[in-house]
Amino acid sequence: MTTMIQERPVLSLEPVQTVDKQHQAPTPSPVDIKTYNTSDIVVSEVNASDTDMTETICEGSLVPTRASSATSLAASTTSSATDASPTSTAPSTVSDDLSYQSEKPSQEVSGPSKPTHNVLLITPERGYALTTGFPAPTAASLESTEVMIRNKAAGLNHIDWMSVAYNFCLPTLPWVTGREMAGVVEAVGTDVTGVRPGDAVWTTTYYKDRRAGCFQGLVIVPQHTVFPIPATLDFCTAACLGVAGVTAAMTLWQWLNVSMEAAAPSETADTKEDKEVLLVWGGSTVTGQFAIQLAAQAGLEVVAVCSTATEALVRSRGATHVVTYTGKTDMHVIGEILCCAGGRLTRAIDLVGAKTAKLVLQVIAASGRTVDFAPLAFMSSKDVVPVNAKVHTVEIKQFVLNEASGVYGQRLNELVASGAVKLPAVRVLEGGLAAVEQGLAMVKEGNLDGKKLVVSF
Repeated sequence: MTTMIQERPVLSLEPVQTVDKQHQAPTPSPVDIKTYNTSDIVVSEVNASDTDMTETICEGSLVPTRASSATSLAASTTSSATDASPTSTAPSTVSDDLSYQSEKPSQEVSGPSKPTHNVLLITPERGYALTTGFPAPTAASLESTEVMIRNKAAGLNHIDWMSVAYNFCLPTLPWVTGREMAGVVEAVGTDVTGVRPGDAVWTTTYYKDRRAGCFQGLVIVPQHTVFPIPATLDFCTAACLGVAGVTAAMTLWQWLNVSMEAAAPSETADTKEDKEVLLVWGGSTVTGQFAIQLAAQAGLEVVAVCSTATEALVRSRGATHVVTYTGKTDMHVIGEILCCAGGRLTRAIDLVGAKTAKLVLQVIAASGRTVDFAPLAFMSSKDVVPVNAKVHTVEIKQFVLNEASGVYGQRLNELVASGAVKLPAVRVLEGGLAAVEQGLAMVKEGNLDGKKLVVSF
């Protein structure tokens, strides 16, 4: 199948900041791409170790973070498929985590009448295999609160290639990855309300259920993670809400205690000198764009750090102050941030990497008040955490594991539908599952001008 790349003209924006390559994780050994026949696949559970890193999803990577200054980072995730990191604090097998839907037994293909669909598998050798005729789930197999969605578009993220390259979030092999998608409801469980077959929806998923992997034709998820696509969006634009949008929303609303509601006009006046300030380092990343808008609508001032090339874009997203780092020393940037914050900094997010997380800690140390900090890219366990910094471990998987988290998706959807939150530019790869490998290589390379990469089915 021919892979075509196109831009969504209605979402044309200035180029968006990409993650500085010097802050990215080291390049792992190449992952083999090979053919894999359906007849070779063992779909039942095996006793493979499950290296489950504490999840923090962002533009740059997925890495472990720390719950407090006394908590050390998880060790390397480069162990083999059957040898989890000895320092991992996660359950050793999928069955140890009963808080989410356990893996269902797969159907055996006994004749042409059995339903099938296409799946991009991660093989036991940790290679990719586009497999046709794979046993498909049926409506009868759904639990009462589950929704089956036919895939129309899937967002691509750094975690998708990193989990394969570094061997984490792969409970058994073969497996199916992919964390966000949009599509059409195919079937619903008996107790599902709010959506019905034929509805256009988007969702975000959790890796411990193979049926929820987004790189396949039919995806099964719990109903509280499924939301109707706003009328202003198509499948491809909606497919970027599940990771960057949800990450920004949960980080602000759950961990950093930012209000989900819009501030009253009197609370957003420029003359209010005691307005609290949020620092977003990496303001032009997709997650940063969401975070700036959500914070601004809640009445916070936002100081955003980005390159000179993306300053206009970041300012258009609602940042009160934009500090560019191009051609400046770190101390110069820190000084500008402190001047803009004016002693009112109460929250901070880093979306770039280890170096910038350390700089944020220096900003907090000089701010003179307690600051809640969410390092969403990477934070070294060797960094000195000042006494006035409260470092949060952001676990986006709680969006799936905790049914009450559905309120965050509902509110995000309302803000998008009303136009209060604008989506980033989207770059679309035509070709479905056959285009995923190429797309993940592009995400890994990082030369996307900050646009969100989505595969269309």
